[in-house]
Amino acid sequence: MVASETVVVGVTVVATVVLLALVAALAWMLREAAALRRAAGEMEAEVAALRSELEAVAARAGEQLARVDALVGSAESISEVVGSASRLASTAMAAPVIKAVALGSGAARAGRRLRRGPATGGARS
Repeated sequence: MVASETVVVGVTVVATVVLLALVAALAWMLREAAALRRAAGEMEAEVAALRSELEAVAARAGEQLARVDALVGSAESISEVVGSASRLASTAMAAPVIKAVALGSGAARAGRRLRRGPATGGARS
């Protein structure tokens, strides 16, 4: 065998080994790509399920928010009515209560004078 034939055989063997390594790497990459596609499909299905669940939760939250808004409106309305009723009662009761207190005070003063008898010496109580 001549030296050039040995070099050709050696280069051929090395090229064959490199080619086999490249084929093995390509096969491995294809398997991994298929696995990635499966994982992406599973994730897409899971995301779709989560999205629909999120939409349902958001819809329920919107309904609850509307209910809370209605309750707050009702509470404000009740607060205004109670405040108005309180002011009305205060206004309506103030004059009669003052008159009743004045009448009671006058009656008490008259009662004290009657118990003491007629006033003597112009002394006032």
